[in-house]
Amino acid sequence: MLNYFLLIITVFLPLQFALNIGDNFDLVTTRVLIPILFLLWLVRSLARRKLWIPNKAEMWLVISFLFLSALSLFLGRDAGAGFRKLLYFFTIIPVFFVAADMFRPSATLRVAMRVEEEKWRKRALAAVILGGTLAATVGLFQFIFSFIIGIDRSVKIWESLAPYFLGNSFGKIVAANSSWLVNIGGETRLRAFGLFPDPHNFAFFVNLCLFVGLGYVFSQKKIASRVWTGAAVVLMIVAVGLSFSRGAYLGLLAGGLFFAAVFLKCSGVLGKAIVAIAVIFILIFIFNSNIITQRLASSFNMKEGSNAERYKNWTQAAGMVQDYPLGGVGLGNYARTVDPRLGGAERSSIYAHNLFLDIAAETGILNAMVFLFLIVVSVWRNIKNNNMLNLGLAAGLVAFLVHSIFDTALYSPQVLTLLLVIVALGLNPFVIPTDPPRRGAEEPRRRSKRLAVS
Repeated sequence: MLNYFLLIITVFLPLQFALNIGDNFDLVTTRVLIPILFLLWLVRSLARRKLWIPNKAEMWLVISFLFLSALSLFLGRDAGAGFRKLLYFFTIIPVFFVAADMFRPSATLRVAMRVEEEKWRKRALAAVILGGTLAATVGLFQFIFSFIIGIDRSVKIWESLAPYFLGNSFGKIVAANSSWLVNIGGETRLRAFGLFPDPHNFAFFVNLCLFVGLGYVFSQKKIASRVWTGAAVVLMIVAVGLSFSRGAYLGLLAGGLFFAAVFLKCSGVLGKAIVAIAVIFILIFIFNSNIITQRLASSFNMKEGSNAERYKNWTQAAGMVQDYPLGGVGLGNYARTVDPRLGGAERSSIYAHNLFLDIAAETGILNAMVFLFLIVVSVWRNIKNNNMLNLGLAAGLVAFLVHSIFDTALYSPQVLTLLLVIVALGLNPFVIPTDPPRRGAEEPRRRSKRLAVS
């Protein structure tokens, strides 16, 4: 039953809404459902006297990140300003432990039962893909609808909806500092951002999902499954393109090249031909699109307004890291350090526009390294697991890593939840036993180093 609960949470991550409990206190459904799921899992585990925690590097890195974030409250400037963010971490991060337990293969079970477990793990991947497809569909509808009713009316509609899916206080901040519009070639366009606060968090989420879908496509034997999943992947790629997020473009490109490079190294001649054709097709699509080409080219123009502002943010954050290298300025104190006029309880849209600088500035260099290692270790483990499903997880994490150089999605409940679920799924290889071993015989060891491609 809890398995279904986790799958439902994963599917509907992009469609969450806010419970407006009080002034300056927004609580989205994800932050309510995950603690409920965690408590139910904990009660069930204690009742069975089987509380399983993965004794792997990723688990220790997650715990270290939590510990160092909490410690920064007391090493930084103002502990009271960071309790909101610490509470946020404690309502989201427990999903990692639940997912790691629910979707782990049990080596001691009979082959038939292990097959059933593997089906559950694949259902989790399908839930991720479906969640990304839902997010992409809303984003595409949003973009197309602006051509029908006009950009001004579209913006007003989404501003009126923001309190319901972002919360009253956070919705006002987003509306006042929105990045929903983009000017390309003298034309103003509404970007795809779905029910997320901005196109960048939207693209973070969809990029993670589309690479899971890409791995799923190459792992399927049935043509129908490949077609439907492939269509979902294409839909998500288009949605990322219409987000006009340059960081997302670079993340998508990095994840795609990583996926292709590992695939080409480990697959046969047919696999190489398929990937080569796909890469050529995608490159033609990208560079024949003036809009995408202009956005990518502008990423390297330091005189462009948003690039100059981002460089300024990076300089400010680097200065804080230099002044407070061990514990940072304290969790929740970044905006107040940049602008001392902000009150302790006041929320702000000020951040470093770089995930690792954000973490280092607030909680110290060591914590930024811990989070970086969490992603790198997970990528490495998925590569070692040596199959297409794990490769899809790894490529999504690479896209997340590259995109994080330019933006921060750590405080998006949807993105952080999805990231932790993907890390948990990558703890073990996706292998479905085919025929049960004969009595008295050991299961054959895999000698081939090729990826499991159907």
